Amino acid sequence: MGLRHVFGELAEATGVSYRTLQKIVPLLVKRGIIKETREVGKAKMYSLNFDSPSVKKLDEFSLASDTEFAEKGRKQRPLLIANKY
Repeated sequence: MGLRHVFGELAEATGVSYRTLQKIVPLLVKRGIIKETREVGKAKMYSLNFDSPSVKKLDEFSLASDTEFAEKGRKQRPLLIANKY
């Protein structure tokens, strides 16, 4: 099964088709965005390469947008006061 199993799980988790993953994963490895971490049988395992400048920028963006979203949510959430009577 090998890569098919790993790509199948990745496809399901991301909504990206299996065929697309077959094309882009090698490109992402080549560009240093992801890296092969190990092999289990015929399956290759991948992870984000946090040493990559591109991944660092994406990580910074993700953190900033999460923080902004949380702050906006906190400001927009109405204050509920229970009426005892």
